[in-house]
Formats: sequence, structure tokens, C-alpha cells
Amino acid sequence: MRKILLAALLPVALAGCAGIQDIARTVLQQPKLTFKAASLEALDLEGATVGFRFDLENPNAFGVDLARIGWGVEVEGTRIAAGDLPGGLQVPARGTAPVTFPVRVRFRDVPGIVSLLGSGKDQIGYRLSGNVGVRTPAGVLDVPLSHTDVLKLPSLPRFGVEGLSVKSVSFSTIGLAVRLAVRNPNGFALPAGKLDYALAISGAQVARAEGAGLAAVAGGATQTVEIPVRVDVLSAGRAATDLARGAEVQVNLKGTAQIAGLPLPLDVAARVPARR
Repeated sequence: MRKILLAALLPVALAGCAGIQDIARTVLQQPKLTFKAASLEALDLEGATVGFRFDLENPNAFGVDLARIGWGVEVEGTRIAAGDLPGGLQVPARGTAPVTFPVRVRFRDVPGIVSLLGSGKDQIGYRLSGNVGVRTPAGVLDVPLSHTDVLKLPSLPRFGVEGLSVKSVSFSTIGLAVRLAVRNPNGFALPAGKLDYALAISGAQVARAEGAGLAAVAGGATQTVEIPVRVDVLSAGRAATDLARGAEVQVNLKGTAQIAGLPLPLDVAARVPARR
């Protein structure tokens, strides 16, 4: 009897009769959405892309199709991403079809992400929620989707002072090149970035700069960046004397490295010889 009633109502419902649609809703069985898998499709310092797969089950004696997908992602209790996707997928009568879509999470949108990355955590929890709109003879029905899981995090690059070279010496200035090592512990490449820093040698601040270039670093590799510095002899005091005679000096480099939109703190120190 149920099949006969649906078959009789279907043509009229499609014609847009509101009264018949109300009747159709009383005999329509709600489609069911079941989570199947979440896979990490891409991971870099900018963010992660997760591919989701749900199965959409149609228990009715007629086919339906996917009208839309609306989703949002919360990380650490904050909504950081949302999106809409068009439909088009057809689900046969009493059949099941996979619903797959990717979600991109940008780390710069996660509150306190730099502190989280610096704490050594390798994953954070997230929650996916939203609705899948299913087009039926009774109109578009929203089927809720939800999934909670953890997201893998990348590792922060590591910085270190590799050495210092004296390039030139005059009565008024000393030309230096400070070698900063940037190690990428991840399997993916780090994009080029910029460096804002203050440089102190033997306790005296000798240089400050904004927007110094940082080259890209391949996955698992270390890139050495030379920072050119001109030291004023009169204002540098003891630092200038130590540099001029090639003594071992204390180098402190503090600032911020801007990589992939993340402000990464830079605070490195080392005692190195002032080689010529």
C-alpha cells in the first residue's frame, strides 16, 4: 500500500503541490548518513587537507539526489572553517552512495597555534558538523553530518647560529656575515619567508632589520642563511674589539620568522669564533 501511495503522489509532488508534499513527507523515510573514513590528503605548515567519506543510504522506493553539502570545522572550541559544496550525486531506490569531500584547515586560523606547535603536541582535536541536503519528491531534506577526530600537526622549523664571518674591517665599521641555520624536520618543504630580528654581539646590540629574506627549505633538510651586518666601531665598544681580533664572541639573535603566514618566535644564542 505504501509503494502504491508513493507512486500516485510522486508526479503531483514534482509539480509543486504543497498539500501533496505535506502528505508525501508523512510516508517518506529519512535518508541516513553514516561516517566511513577520514584521510589526511595534504599536510604542510600552512594547514592540513582532510578527505571525508560518508555513505548516504536511501531507504525509499524511489531515487533521490544530493542537493548540497554545508559543513563547518571547530578546533579547540573555535569555528575556523566553513564551506558549501554543490550536489549532483544520485542515490538509487533502497541504495547507498558514497559522499566524499575535502576540507582545508588553515593553521593560522587556529587560536594559539604557534604555542601549540611549540609545545611539542603532534595532534589536535577537531569536530566536523553540518548538513547534507537530499532532494526528494517532498522537497529538500537536511540530513545532519557530524564527526570528531584528531588532526596531525607539523613540526616547527629549528633555528641555530652556525657561525660568524668577518668580511671587512675599517676604522669606522666592521662588515660581518652571521650564518643562521634553518632546519626543517618535516617531510614537506617549507616555503620562503621573512625575518625580523635584533642582533647582539658580546652584549651590544649591533643590528636590527625587518623583512630579511628566508629561502625555502626542502623536507628534512637544513638551509643556511647569511645575514649581512655592518657594525659601527664606536658604538659597538668591546664587541668591535673582539670582532677585529677574531676572538670568540657571544651572538644573540632574537625576533620573528614569518613562514607560511605563521609568526614563529626566534631566540637563538651561541658562542662562535669571529673568523675571517
